[in-house]
Amino acid sequence: MAIFLTFYKVLLENESMHQFKRFFLIAALVSSFIIPSIVFTEYIEIEPSDVSTQVLAIEQNIENQNIAKEVAQSPLNWSLALWTIYGIGVVGFGFRFIRHLIQLWSRIRNNPKLKQNSITNVLLKQQLPPHTFFNFIFLNKHKFETKSIPNSVLLHEETHALQKHSLDVLLIEFLQVLFWFNPVLYFFKKSIKLNHEFLADSAVLKNNEDQLNYQHTLLSYLSNGNYNVHQSVGIANAINYSSIKKRFIIMKKQTSKKGFLIRSLLLLPLLAIMLYSFSNRKEKFISETHVYSLNGEWLNEENELEILKITEENENLLWGNNQGLILKFEKINGQFYYSEFNKEKLLVETNLKEKTILVNGKKFIRKENSLRNQLNGIWLNEQNNTKIIVSEYDIYMVFDLLEGDKKTVRYYPKKRFNSYYFTYGYEDWSFKIENNKLVDSRGNHYTRLEENQTESKIYQYNSLARKYNSIPIAERNIPLNDLKTLEAIYSSMSETQKKEAHPFPECLPKKQQETATKKQIADYNILAKKYNTMISKGGNIRIMKSDVDKLTNIYEIMSDEQKISAQPFPDFPEPPPAPNAPFIHRGEKSDIPPPPSPNVKKGDISNIPPPPTPPSPLDYVISMAKKGATFLYEDKKISSDKAIELLKKNKDLNIESREKNGKAEVRITKEPVTIE
Repeated sequence: MAIFLTFYKVLLENESMHQFKRFFLIAALVSSFIIPSIVFTEYIEIEPSDVSTQVLAIEQNIENQNIAKEVAQSPLNWSLALWTIYGIGVVGFGFRFIRHLIQLWSRIRNNPKLKQNSITNVLLKQQLPPHTFFNFIFLNKHKFETKSIPNSVLLHEETHALQKHSLDVLLIEFLQVLFWFNPVLYFFKKSIKLNHEFLADSAVLKNNEDQLNYQHTLLSYLSNGNYNVHQSVGIANAINYSSIKKRFIIMKKQTSKKGFLIRSLLLLPLLAIMLYSFSNRKEKFISETHVYSLNGEWLNEENELEILKITEENENLLWGNNQGLILKFEKINGQFYYSEFNKEKLLVETNLKEKTILVNGKKFIRKENSLRNQLNGIWLNEQNNTKIIVSEYDIYMVFDLLEGDKKTVRYYPKKRFNSYYFTYGYEDWSFKIENNKLVDSRGNHYTRLEENQTESKIYQYNSLARKYNSIPIAERNIPLNDLKTLEAIYSSMSETQKKEAHPFPECLPKKQQETATKKQIADYNILAKKYNTMISKGGNIRIMKSDVDKLTNIYEIMSDEQKISAQPFPDFPEPPPAPNAPFIHRGEKSDIPPPPSPNVKKGDISNIPPPPTPPSPLDYVISMAKKGATFLYEDKKISSDKAIELLKKNKDLNIESREKNGKAEVRITKEPVTIE
C-alpha cells in the first residue's frame, strides 16, 4: 500500500490527469488487499517414503509440544489482548463513521430543500462552508437566498455530486474503520479528497471561468479563520482551505500526452514487482499417486485378457471391477489404497515410467497403451499378398487371415511377452510391433492400411450385429461395451455403408430399470450359489450355457452395492478343447466304422423319418426380410414388401440367395437360376 502511495506522490499527484489519478488511487487501494491473498503454488513431485513421513511427524510433534509449553508458561494471553485492542478501535471508529452519517441525514431531514434537476440544495442556518454528499449540496440559507455564493463555487460542488465523489470517500472511511491501525490509509484518504478538489476545479475552469478570478473567489470566499471555526462533516466533500495553494499550482499545469503515456506504462513493472514481492508462494509436494489418475480401463500386462475397470465416484473414492471382483479404491493422505469388501486396505503401487499400477500382485497397463491396442487395424504384406485384420471380440483378440484368394480364417491369439501368437499348422506364428510395422516370426513385414481403417471397424460392426441379430429381440440383451462399439461405428458410417452392412441390432426399451430387481437378484444368488458350491467341491461339473448367460446379464445391470451384497460371480473353468479330428494318410485303411445302413425289408414300413419339406419361396423371402436382407428383382433393388408382393402374385419366380459384404442378398428372377 505504501509503495502504491509513494508512486502516486512522486509521479502522478502533480499532474493534471485527474480522472486517471482517481482510478489509480481506488485500484491501488483495492489491489493492496488482494495481492497479499494471491497464492502461487509450485508442485514438486516426490517419491513416497514412509521414513520421511515418520520423521516429519516426529519433528512436527516436538515443535508443537515446544510451542504448547511456551504458550502455557506465558502469564499473558497476547492473542486475546491484541484482539481486544483491535475490537475497541473498530468500535470507536465505527461509532464515529455512523455518527457522521446520522449528522448528514439529520441535516437533510430537518432543513428546507430545493431540487434543481438531479441536484438537491439543502439550505442550512449554520455558517458552514459549502459541502456535498452524493446529490445533496449543503449551503448557507442566507447566502444562497441573497445570491452571495459565487456561481463558480456552486459549479464546484455540483461537480462533486455529479461525479459521485462520495462513493470514494465512503470506501476509504469504511476501510479506515476496519484497518484503523494502518497509518497509510490516512494519507490515502487525504490524496483521494485532494484529487476530488482537482477534478472539481478542472470542471469549473472548463466552463470558461477565468482562472485568476476563480482563484480570487476561493480566497475571498473562504478565509482561514472561517474554516477553523466552522467545519463540515468529515465524510462530505467540502472546500478545503489548507489545499488551496497546491490547487492553484495544479490549475496552471498541463500534462502532455507523452507524459501521460509514460506514467501509464510505468504501472506495468510496478504491478509486476508488487505481485512478485507481496504475493504468497506455496510449495506442494506431491507423490506419484497425486498426478496419476486411476480412472479408466486397465488390462493385465501379462495376458491382456484380464480387465480392471475403475470408475470414479469422487476425488477420493473409486470403484474397480476386476472380472467380477469388486474393489474399493480410496485416497488417504495422497496415496491410493484398494480393498475387497470388509478386508484390509493395500497400497496401490504406481510406476510413472512404465505407466502401470500393481493391484493384487498383478501389473495392469492402460488399454490405450497395451500391445493389443497397437495391433488393432488392417495389415498388408504385398509380397505374399497376405492381409491380416486385427480386431477385438469381447475380451479376446481376433486375427482374420486372408492369404491370396483363400477363404478368411479366424484365429484367437494369445499374448506371450511382447507379441501375440497362434498355432498355424504345427508351428507357432507370432506377431509384434517394430518401428510402427507388424513383424511376424517368419520375418515378414506388414504395413498398416490407414486409409482402410474403416473397413476393419465395419468388419467388427458386422460381427457384433450378426451375433445379436440372431437373438430374438424379446430376449436380446446387448452388453454396454458392445452397444457402445456398435453405436460408435454405426454413427460414423456413410449411408451407403449402412445399407451394405447388417442392420443395427435394436433392443426393446427397458422399463426405466437402472439396477437389478429383487427377483433378478434372488435368481442370480440361487444360480451363483449353486455353481460356487459345485466349483468349490471340485471334480466334473455340468455348466449350462443358459445359466451362464443369465448370470452374466443380471450381473451387468447390478449396481456396485448390489454386487457387494450378492454372491460372488462364479469362477467358471475354461471349456475343454475340442478333440482332434481323426487323421488318415492317403492309401491307409480307416479303422473308423461306417454308419449302419437302414435295414428295411421289402413291404415293411420304414421308421426313418423323411427329410424336412423345404420352405416355399414366399416363406423363405419372409424369413429373410425379418433378418434385414437386401432384395433384387431382375438386378434392380426393391423393398422387402415389394418382394413378398411379387411372390404372392407369381409363384413361378425363381430366387437365389448369397452373402455380400457380410449381408444377405436375395435375387428374384423369371429366368432359371444357374449356379456357377
